[in-house]
Amino acid sequence: MTVEAAGLSPKTVVAVRDLTPGVKGRIHLDNCGSALMPSPVIAAMQNALQRDAAFGGYVAQEQQEGKLEAGYSSLARLLGGDVSDYAFVGSAVDGWTKAFYSLPLQAGDNIVTAYNEYCSNYIAFLQVKKNRGVEIRVARQAPSGRIDLAHLQSLIDKRTALISISHMPSSSGEINQVEKVGEIARSAGVLYQLDACQSVGHVPVDVGRIGCDILTGTSRKFLRGPRGIGFLYVNEKARSVMEPVVLTNQSAEWSSADDYSLRQDARVFEAWERSVINQLGFSAAIDYLLELGVEAATQQIAKNATYLRKRLPDLKNVTVECPPGAVSAIITLNIAGRLPSDVKSILEDQHIAVKTASVVHTRLDMEHRGIESAVRVSPHYYTSTEDMDTLLTALEAL
Repeated sequence: MTVEAAGLSPKTVVAVRDLTPGVKGRIHLDNCGSALMPSPVIAAMQNALQRDAAFGGYVAQEQQEGKLEAGYSSLARLLGGDVSDYAFVGSAVDGWTKAFYSLPLQAGDNIVTAYNEYCSNYIAFLQVKKNRGVEIRVARQAPSGRIDLAHLQSLIDKRTALISISHMPSSSGEINQVEKVGEIARSAGVLYQLDACQSVGHVPVDVGRIGCDILTGTSRKFLRGPRGIGFLYVNEKARSVMEPVVLTNQSAEWSSADDYSLRQDARVFEAWERSVINQLGFSAAIDYLLELGVEAATQQIAKNATYLRKRLPDLKNVTVECPPGAVSAIITLNIAGRLPSDVKSILEDQHIAVKTASVVHTRLDMEHRGIESAVRVSPHYYTSTEDMDTLLTALEAL
């Protein structure tokens, strides 16, 4: 496919939309929730399902072992690191929690996180605070927006066991300075866990440049794969200090009557019983993005985000709720006199899909800014200018 430096060519966007059945008769602007799958992903899953029907799941898996193995290489091509550092997991949260709870956190340790951390992760922090006596330290927002890096650095001491943040919050449009945080983590000799659920496929992500030891992501968002599968990256440094919170016959071998032998790669966190169909679909989604071109695809997403961000503030009674300087394709807004849930329903009646963001998802951030909920809009690279103009017209009519 032909690409331009500033994103995808108009011809390529048309070709991409032709391979996206979901765009027909519908405008999908909930991509940071779950994006539309392209035809190659759908075909990969349909073929896998047909094999399951014809041969049974175990035989079908054996027949497709080569394709399954290739998925780990595709992840390494997309994100960097070694093939042995990757595992497929049931979801991004599944991978994040398996890694987090496998860390040797104990009373007196502290975790450094950020003011815009995601609810699922923060609940885990609260649990280890309650049950293990681990302290939570929260880096504040700088006046200019994003994480106050000087404050984050000041929170680190000899009892800091982990720095754990999200690359992109799910409800504010910010992109955290993950590479700078990586430099701080390396300098302090502290493990660094990054939730990249919203960023992989949205912006270029390279584990080497970021300097993280643990990274998690999902299939269903900007990578355009199926729901019900994600990935976990854990490098050798992190694996060397972790005790996997659960073990299965995929994680270890029952080596004698009284002992077992752990795997030495990241697949120690995998389950034997998993969705082969979803794994093959996810692998096809990664390969589709690699073929399309990560740089061009992510530039197109940024281009579409900029298009909406420039025009939304001009609409009467519309308030963009993102902090100053937010640039990602996760855009939150409110309309005076309208509940976000009502706006979502009205737009759905016009075949425009958006989502609502709630204070319970990023409580420390949204509560501080006095936002209970908001309409969340997230374009993808397959979103056309006409789609975005239709949304703007519909919002204006409200």
